Amino acid sequence: MSERTYSTDGPTCPKCGFTFTPDDPVYYEPRYTEDECQECGCKFTVEVHHSVSWACEPIAESQS
Repeated sequence: MSERTYSTDGPTCPKCGFTFTPDDPVYYEPRYTEDECQECGCKFTVEVHHSVSWACEPIAESQS
């Protein structure tokens, strides 16, 4: 594996490639900065990235 991983599926161990299932809210918090792989025991740092977008449409005016 590489020294750095990136995933949209969940945190991925940079040593063995195991991807965590992000089913706990802590995985989405800025304070989530370190973890340990449950498969190989590797300790690694984590950066949480968020992406936000908005889609807007006009509201039809009522015809009274």
